[in-house]
Amino acid sequence: MVTKKRYEVIRFVFSAIIAFLMFYPILTVLMGGFKEKGQIFSDPFGIPNPPTLQTFAEILGATGTYWTLIFNSVYITGATIAIVIVFAMLASAALSRIRIKGQKAIFNFFIMGLLFPLTVAILPLFLQLRSFGLIGSRWGVILTQAAFNLPISIFILTGFFRQIPFELQDACSIDGGTILTFFRKIMVPLSTPVLATVTIIVFVASWNQFMLPLLVLSDTSHFTIPLGVMQYQGQYASGWNQIMAFITLSILPVIIFYFALQRYVIDGLTAGAVKG
Repeated sequence: MVTKKRYEVIRFVFSAIIAFLMFYPILTVLMGGFKEKGQIFSDPFGIPNPPTLQTFAEILGATGTYWTLIFNSVYITGATIAIVIVFAMLASAALSRIRIKGQKAIFNFFIMGLLFPLTVAILPLFLQLRSFGLIGSRWGVILTQAAFNLPISIFILTGFFRQIPFELQDACSIDGGTILTFFRKIMVPLSTPVLATVTIIVFVASWNQFMLPLLVLSDTSHFTIPLGVMQYQGQYASGWNQIMAFITLSILPVIIFYFALQRYVIDGLTAGAVKG
């Protein structure tokens, strides 16, 4: 009994240390935004004394640049999520519920997309986007991000759909329902937790994407939040409190979005990982 209690204490202390080490850089950035310019140089890791909201107020109300970046990121991320959800749902439903020849080969073809990171395909991707006239367009970013997020989304959704008993599909068929009826009335309502998981994965990947928007977008009015942080850092090279406040505001939507849907993440990943 004593050994078990000691083990629990050691595990708690070890977990707390790891959590602190992982959260400390974020905490440093958060506190930096509440400091005066002089304090951040004299005491970069200390607690803000006194804390001030002036830097945040200047960013949010100065020129509207922050809100333009937020709009662009929301526009690109929202469109990417919508495209991925629609096409991944349809492809996963077909791969899991329709018995066709070469089904496994088609599924493996989709999954092979996980093996090719964006950096490997950056040059041919640029040439292809240029030939389609998508360089400088936000849709060049949206369509590319959707393509790179489809493999993991299809992998998760197909694994989940395969667990739905075929008896339900047969019952739907006996009642006169088609495969589309089964998809709309059974599969879509049941897949809410998995869709939440896919949405979070695509949201984080799209919102934090830096290289692709840097490659495609040239007009600063189309810049996303990560490009805005780079641009802001160039403008305020000596104003570290302003840079940290800007970074804090840029990651705030991701944190809010994650905590709004985080209760679905574990359930969704578990459901999609049982059968791959």
